[in-house]
Amino acid sequence: MRALSAGFSLLFLAPVVAAQAPAAGAPSRQPASPSSSRPDGNLAQLMRGIMFPNSNIIFDVQTNDPGVEKKPGEAQPGSGALALFANLYTGWEVVENAAIALAEAPDLIMKPGRLCTNGRPVPVEQADFAKFAQGLRDAARAALEAAREKNQEKVSEVTNQLADACVNCHQVYRNSPPGGPRRCVP
Repeated sequence: MRALSAGFSLLFLAPVVAAQAPAAGAPSRQPASPSSSRPDGNLAQLMRGIMFPNSNIIFDVQTNDPGVEKKPGEAQPGSGALALFANLYTGWEVVENAAIALAEAPDLIMKPGRLCTNGRPVPVEQADFAKFAQGLRDAARAALEAAREKNQEKVSEVTNQLADACVNCHQVYRNSPPGGPRRCVP
């Protein structure tokens, strides 16, 4: 009787065990290794695509309370994805997402192989450049903390830290002279 009971147990447990085992040739569950490929955009494109729009979301909190519920507008046919999905993420979630993007942006700024608009490498080996990138991360993390508290006044105060982080780097690496060949050169 025990043999019969053990046989039935094996019969019922075998599919469960098989379902838990990885299939032959299945991809490993190892974390993906960081990409060693060259960056797709130059530093100005990164600034325009990530830092500029997301910092503007945070600066907007100074005058517009993200906690005030807005009525969703109706997208007109053919108005495109921007209008159609404009109300998908709203309020404080948008501010939090912007702060997260800015907090992680220094990793993209410091990615080896990225170029400036003048074709020169981004000066990632310069200590002050790395310090400025960290200043952006610190300001963004402060904005994220304030946004998670849903505190408009605290986010407004953090905008000074964010503006300073941008200006510190721009004064040395961007505006000397404005539009000149020294961009990305201290």
